[in-house]
Amino acid sequence: MISTLRTLLLLFIFFLSLNTLQAQVLNVERVRADADTTGWTGELGADFSLNKFNDRVIKVGGQANAAYFSDKHGYLLLTNIDLVNVDGNSLVSNGYVHLRSTLHRKNTLSPEGFVQYQYNDNLGLLNRAIAGVGIRYTFLSQPNLMGRISTGFMYEFEEWGLSDAVTVKNEFIKSTSNIVVRGQLNPQTSLTMIGYYQARPSRFFKPRATSENQLNIRMSRSLTFRVSFSMTYDVEPVIDVPNLTYELKNGIVLSF
Repeated sequence: MISTLRTLLLLFIFFLSLNTLQAQVLNVERVRADADTTGWTGELGADFSLNKFNDRVIKVGGQANAAYFSDKHGYLLLTNIDLVNVDGNSLVSNGYVHLRSTLHRKNTLSPEGFVQYQYNDNLGLLNRAIAGVGIRYTFLSQPNLMGRISTGFMYEFEEWGLSDAVTVKNEFIKSTSNIVVRGQLNPQTSLTMIGYYQARPSRFFKPRATSENQLNIRMSRSLTFRVSFSMTYDVEPVIDVPNLTYELKNGIVLSF
């Protein structure tokens, strides 16, 4: 148990130290079920957060996630929407829908496919559509500690614009990779740490990179208190938005 806590602490410090990060990347690992879970599972969440993009805002939002796991494969449907009033007169909204399938999910190597739609008014992202495939490798599997690495390619269409700027549209093929470590600190508390790295193959060292750390504290069989902190850095933003963005969020999750 002590070695598990020490490992998680070191990895937590490592992920927080990543300065090449970015908040548009969807984090899927935080809602995956345990490897031995079969059947339907889901969760409903509500949260309150403080974040900084172009504006410093207070945000309220909601999530609805569903997953089905057969003996061999897994399927995830994730949705999120956030609404916020900035300075009492402007509404900022962002949201996403994400669908993912993992084949032979219990194997050390598991192929994956995913599609996603996303928008973020505060950041100036009018539309983003993504479709991709990849392979997931489980490098650590213990009762209280799990680690995975995933890598693959995706097609990305983006439409950007601000109120005082023209619309910018882009289509790219990108590489996408992530590492995730999830551990059980005690029977009621778990910690998940994820790092993402996305880049065009021709500009591999000019990425969009993200780190997210999430603490889950189970209050009852169905209710969980969740705190998450994410940071993102985009080396070359499409439009004039900050390279570095971050978000601190906490909320209540109902699992079923």
